[in-house]
Amino acid sequence: MLTQEDNALLTQVGPGTPMGRLLRSYWFPFLFTSEVQPDGPPERVRLLGEDLLAFRDSSGTLALVEERCPHRRASLYFGRNEENGLRCIYHGWKFDVAGRCVDQPSEPEESTFKNRVSITSYPCVERSGVVWTYMGPQPAPPLPHFEWMDLPEDQHVDGKRVQYTNWAQALEGDFDQSHVSYAHSKLSTNNGRKERSLVDEIRFADRHPAFEVVPTPYGCCIAAGREAPAGQEYWRITQFLMPFYSMTGPYGANPIRNWRAWIPMDDTNVVVLGVTFHPLRPLTQKERGSRLLVSGVSNIAPEHRAPATSQPFGRYRPIASLENDFFQDREVQRTTTFSGIPEFWAQDAAPQLSMGPICDRSQEHLGTSDLAIIAIRRRLLATLKSLRDQGELPAEVSQPDNYYTRADAVLLPAGMPWFESTAERRRVTPGTNPDCA
Repeated sequence: MLTQEDNALLTQVGPGTPMGRLLRSYWFPFLFTSEVQPDGPPERVRLLGEDLLAFRDSSGTLALVEERCPHRRASLYFGRNEENGLRCIYHGWKFDVAGRCVDQPSEPEESTFKNRVSITSYPCVERSGVVWTYMGPQPAPPLPHFEWMDLPEDQHVDGKRVQYTNWAQALEGDFDQSHVSYAHSKLSTNNGRKERSLVDEIRFADRHPAFEVVPTPYGCCIAAGREAPAGQEYWRITQFLMPFYSMTGPYGANPIRNWRAWIPMDDTNVVVLGVTFHPLRPLTQKERGSRLLVSGVSNIAPEHRAPATSQPFGRYRPIASLENDFFQDREVQRTTTFSGIPEFWAQDAAPQLSMGPICDRSQEHLGTSDLAIIAIRRRLLATLKSLRDQGELPAEVSQPDNYYTRADAVLLPAGMPWFESTAERRRVTPGTNPDCA
């Protein structure tokens, strides 16, 4: 468990909070390049408790600026995006991509007042179809280097989903491999036959994986080991990368891989941005359209997606909620799946939302299967306190190639050390894609 003080440190992300300051030390993704067009409508964005707008000016330059006009605090969302700037519809004040006020038509022509007015603007960088921003003090560090960022856009499919909880309890689900034997599992059929893969069989037979955690320069490398047939052990190796990235172990030969970012909108809302990619080839149309593939990243099935709105990330909000029990079917739960909840993402979201918008971790009772979650919390809190108390920036901020790594899933002879045995497999080598269990 955490003390209430540490739980507050972990979960509060707004301006001026210790965690807010830590997260602002990193670049992070928030938008797809296709979501904003030159001179098109702005896109509402909420990040770390700040209400912002993303837009492209006439030249195609992308901007992320505060939403409120400094004149009378009207929303610039309603503004006109034209002639290399965003103009407020209330009195016509206009702002460029750097946040400078470049026109005040309601003021006298000889006035220089505009030169003393600006709005907050955050730098943006685009890589492989995804937009990143940096909200911290200058100078900005280098962009982190993830494998998918070097790939053409046809080799990955991207998705987003809003979840109405604190970012930490959403993030932690990716590292809780023991829940896979329950929340995502299938039951036996009525005639006694089992509709499971080998990995599913292993998870069904061994429901208490042994966890091991190795600290890394970028975060933690986490392995969940289970007994497997023929004197083997199945190790699923997940990467936690500071401050809120995850890569879970892939499946099968020449596998498709995944990456997720759990980005705090504020204290009680998180947007997960996911990338599913293949290191060697374009994804097929069938793969790009697969509900299993996309929902496994972060997307919501069309029939469970709320009507699009102009609110922050308003195209990525689910209908499934605590109010409708995430469409749980008790008959399906009795006969087919452990949870009875149809969508993969919702099988995680339902218990996470049931904890409350911010889980009270001082009331938890953690066991051996929570070793990974404990290690991640300790890493985050130790890094936060070093920045708060000593002013020490996290080392990984300035070491982008530390993020150039992979998750893994392997069958090894019982007793063989997983970390050493998978070192080459976890190293990104362009042109390779090791088979996984």
